[in-house]
Amino acid sequence: MKKIVSIITFAFVLTSCTTDVKFNNPGFQAYRDGVLFRGVDVKAYKSTTSGIITLVAVSQDEEVDLGVTNSALGIYYLGTTNQNNKATYNSSFNNVSLAYKTNVINGPVAKMNSYMNNGGSGYISDLTTSTGQTSHATTNSGTGSGLTLHVTANTSGVVTSIKVASPGIGYKSGDLITIVGGGNDAKINVLNVEGSNGEIQITEFNGDTISGNFKFNAINSNGNPLGGEQVNFQHGVFYKVPVLPAP
Repeated sequence: MKKIVSIITFAFVLTSCTTDVKFNNPGFQAYRDGVLFRGVDVKAYKSTTSGIITLVAVSQDEEVDLGVTNSALGIYYLGTTNQNNKATYNSSFNNVSLAYKTNVINGPVAKMNSYMNNGGSGYISDLTTSTGQTSHATTNSGTGSGLTLHVTANTSGVVTSIKVASPGIGYKSGDLITIVGGGNDAKINVLNVEGSNGEIQITEFNGDTISGNFKFNAINSNGNPLGGEQVNFQHGVFYKVPVLPAP
C-alpha cells in the first residue's frame, strides 16, 4: 500500500490578494517574480553567541537566505540600517552568476516607523475640502523630496499616526522627517524604501523548528548586467524548518 503523504495548505495575505501555498513538512517556498521557488534542502542555523537565525533554502541552481536578529515571534523589517535582518537570493542558471540582497538604498518611501519620534504641537488631521479633495501634510528634512503624509492628530494638536500619501524620491532608511504644519516639530523616521525592502515574520519557534512567512525586494548586488536591477519575492512561507547550531 502506498503511503499517503499529507499536504498542508496555508492561506495567507502578503498583499491585497490571497494565495494558497502547499508543501510538505518541513518546507520553504515563495513566488520569485511570479515563478514558484521551492527549497529542496532547507535548514536554519542559530548563533549560540548572538542569537541570530539564518534560514537557507537551496533548489538546484538557486539559493535564498533569510536572516533575523533573534527567534522572538514578530515582524522583522528588511532594507533598514539593521543589517542582521536581511534577505539574499543567488542563482547560477547556465553558469551565469546573479546575486541580490536587501540593503539600504535611496528611493521612494515604502514604510514609515509605527511610532512618532515627536508628536509635535498645533497640528490638525487631514482636511477634506468642499470639492472632495483631502489635504496632505508636506515634509522636509531627510535625503529625499516630495514625501507627503496623511496625518491624524488629537484634540491637543499632537500627531498620533501617519500614513504615506505620496512616497517622494531619494529617501533612505533612517531618515528623520519633519512634518510641516503646527509647530513644525512633529518628527518620524523612514523605516525602509521601495526597491530594497520587505519583511520576515516568525509565527512559531519551539527551539527545534521555526515557521513563518516573508516577502522582499532585493537589488542586484554584483552588478551583472544579465540580471535585472532587482528581484521580487512574494507569498513566501517557511514551515517547521529544523534549527541547528550555527557552524
